[in-house]
This record gives sequence, structure tokens and C-alpha cells, in this order.
Amino acid sequence: MVKWPFLIATLALAGAGHAQELPTVERATTLAALFPAEEAKALAATIAPDTPLRYRVRLPHDAAASGVLVFVKPIDSGELPENWAAELDRRNLIWIAADDYGNEHPRAQRILAAMAGLKLIESTENIDTKRVYVGGMSGGGRIASQIITRFPRRFTGALYIVGADFWTPAEEPLKPRIAANRYVFITGSRDFNRRDMRRVHEKYQAAGVTQVLFMDLPGFAHEYPNAEQLRAGLDFLDAR
Repeated sequence: MVKWPFLIATLALAGAGHAQELPTVERATTLAALFPAEEAKALAATIAPDTPLRYRVRLPHDAAASGVLVFVKPIDSGELPENWAAELDRRNLIWIAADDYGNEHPRAQRILAAMAGLKLIESTENIDTKRVYVGGMSGGGRIASQIITRFPRRFTGALYIVGADFWTPAEEPLKPRIAANRYVFITGSRDFNRRDMRRVHEKYQAAGVTQVLFMDLPGFAHEYPNAEQLRAGLDFLDAR
């Protein structure tokens, strides 16, 4: 494992006379630290090479090679959703999500921040390359769907929660590799994006992508899945 070269900070929520640990730690880096100089320079139009990038990270306790879930949230906090930690730990799955790149930020920045997060984790941890996933919720799900269809060789599966887009004509040449990955769509009867999720799922099917699970949950709104629902989605992604 590569020795950790970047800043690591553990944060806590302060209460009256006590502190409560967060389920994640903060890791910070820059594009200049992650990429060769020429590559970082080429990316500068999107994010300046010396701009601090902050991530919320949870590492499982298992010493074996870990899977990764690079997650894109619709808000500027990359903190782990409630009740997800135990399920991720049980699966030996790393969580990493950027702070400061919610829906109000440009799409290109959000994509680059997520890809930089993957590079950060790959440079410091022992990764199971067969379990590298990208996921997102709502607007973050749309970004996740754009990431995996632009960079399908960097991931093995995706988790789209109440938000997803179909790939563009520019990604059409990548369709064989896109189809080799696994995909989970999560929506429900009370989700205002349900119709759009069904439409995108149908486009995946029409394009010949067969490794897809569509979870249309009764009573489910525009929200995060609970631990049991998350488990069903991850079961499908982990199936090989």
C-alpha cells in the first residue's frame, strides 16, 4: 500500500460538553498532487490544479482488498447517508464523496472531482478492481450516470438513486464496454423522477444493456434507500 501523502483530518460534531464522531474522515488533496504536471495543467480549465479538494471517506476494517463506492451527492456535503455504514463495512466497501460539489456546481467540475476522488483512493488503498462502483442520488445520480458512460473502463458498476441520464451520441462507440458493467436503478411510487428513471432504464434495455436491476419500490419517495434496500442493490452489483 502506498504511504498516505496527503492531508488526513478527522472531524467531530461538537455538542454541549461532548463530541460525537462522524462516520467518515476528511481527506484533502489537489489535482496537482494527484496528476502529472501536464495533465493537471490540461484540467485547469475545469478545476485549478492548486484548488483544495475535500472528501468524506470511510474505510472498512477488513485488511483485504476493498471495493470502492465513489458517490456524488446533490448537496455540498459528502457525508455518508444515515444507516449505510454497517452495510458498506460488511461488504468491505470504501465510501468516498466530495464536499463542495453539489447540484449548484458545474457538471464538468462535479465529474472531475469524482474522478479525482477515485484516483486518490486508488493511490492509497488496496483496491479490489472487480468492485469499483460509482453512485449518486438525484442530481448526483445523473452525474454518476454520465461518469460511468464516459469512463466505463474505470468502473464495474453504478448505483443510480432517483436520478439518471442516458449516454450521449459521443459515448456510443463505448457501448460494448458500457454494456459489460452492471447497473442498479432505484426509484419508487412517490418519487417525482420515477417516470424519467423508467425512461432511462428502457433506453438501457433497448440498447442491449442486460445487466440491469430496476428497483421500483412501493411508497418510496425522492430519498435515499434504507440499509435493506441498499443491500439489494449492492447484492446485484457484487454478483459475478
